[in-house]
Amino acid sequence: MADAEIVGKAGTEKGAGWRNWLIAALLAACYTLSYIDRQIISLLIEPIKRSLELTDTQFGLMQGVSFSFFYVAASLPLAWLADRTRRSRLISVCVTFWSLMTMACAFAGNFWQMLAARIGIAAGESGLPPAALSTLADRFDTRRLATATSLFMLAPFLGGGFALAGGGALYAAIGRWDRTDLPIFSGLEDWQWVFLIVGAPGLIAALLLLLIRDQKPPVHVQRKGVGELVQFFRQEWRVAGVYCLAVGLLMTVLSSYVTWLPAAIMRSKGVDEATMGTLFGPIYLLAGASGTISAGILISLRGGTDPVKAILRYMLLMLALLWPIGAFGLLGSSFHLELALMGVALFLLSSVTSLSSLPFQYIAPVHLRAQALAVLAAVAAMFGTGLGPVLAGLISDNLGFADHPMSLSLSILAGAVLPIVMAMLAFTLRYHARSRLDLKYLA
Repeated sequence: MADAEIVGKAGTEKGAGWRNWLIAALLAACYTLSYIDRQIISLLIEPIKRSLELTDTQFGLMQGVSFSFFYVAASLPLAWLADRTRRSRLISVCVTFWSLMTMACAFAGNFWQMLAARIGIAAGESGLPPAALSTLADRFDTRRLATATSLFMLAPFLGGGFALAGGGALYAAIGRWDRTDLPIFSGLEDWQWVFLIVGAPGLIAALLLLLIRDQKPPVHVQRKGVGELVQFFRQEWRVAGVYCLAVGLLMTVLSSYVTWLPAAIMRSKGVDEATMGTLFGPIYLLAGASGTISAGILISLRGGTDPVKAILRYMLLMLALLWPIGAFGLLGSSFHLELALMGVALFLLSSVTSLSSLPFQYIAPVHLRAQALAVLAAVAAMFGTGLGPVLAGLISDNLGFADHPMSLSLSILAGAVLPIVMAMLAFTLRYHARSRLDLKYLA
């Protein structure tokens, strides 16, 4: 059966074919590449700062507010297209663009040029999650959707782990290369070569995406206006709106850790980039991957007739366990204990973030799904990617009295933000039980 036929079938045949799982794996691979391209810069903070003469605040702005602003600005129009066109083609264009922008980072000679390249990465990456998650919701039934989504949501941790472990090894290997006889680019620094190399695989993935055969949405769906999306959030704000804000605040913690955690540990414990990548990269990858997969499997098996309720309860439990580690785990003196605690924290955090898109995949009307997911991603970007890195940088720059200000900064953020997130999720859970939007807008 052709893929286009599978897409057009009713829910009873969703997820029945191996093609759907192959497509899910390709989408997950693209998302993983996006996180490698986005996060490799976190391992290269110190050499880039030296080369471009940046402050922590400038680096936070480059990673945070500017990145998230353009991520948000591009995500909503791209999601609008995703609900109205062939998603595989749209995703292919996005992957191509952000990969080229990653390679362009290698040629940045100052803060503004690097900022422009990072903006390009943000714009390209913003089109992938809404289109990909909508594709998964179309191709998988309720029981399989959690597992397929967890496979996709492995990307932040696989990508981050590969960026740290692989990036650290790559950075060390490039330092040993004899580049004096290269016909071009012989004058590039080691960190510039890293950007060139990690950006290239996305161009191959973009070509593979063009092999996916999916259908263009019906004409009546293409003509829907954005007013219906606004009406959905206005009418269902107690569930959809509050949940969006909760995820956004949660991403503030995640983004600040993703951006600054390697640098915080390196500064406080006196280790170099290669050592940090070698030791922390596998921890980041394994803890994040195991948390993501276990959460997806558990919800698939135990979600029952109300998977949204199961998801929200699970998220609350994981955050309650995370809070003491996030608030105090970076304040010790032992390097190996700190790595172990951060591994546990990443396991718990990945369990929560891997499920964060699922409620909207269940409760959003089918013809608004990509746009609703884009709103969720936009809020997460504004509060998370936008606020988290720059806030951590600002706090660190103003904690001159502390021995290790970045470690203390991350602890303050986690200790203050996580209880607020838990309260908002509890509010959402209460009103979900009353409204049951997953049944109200059942596809």
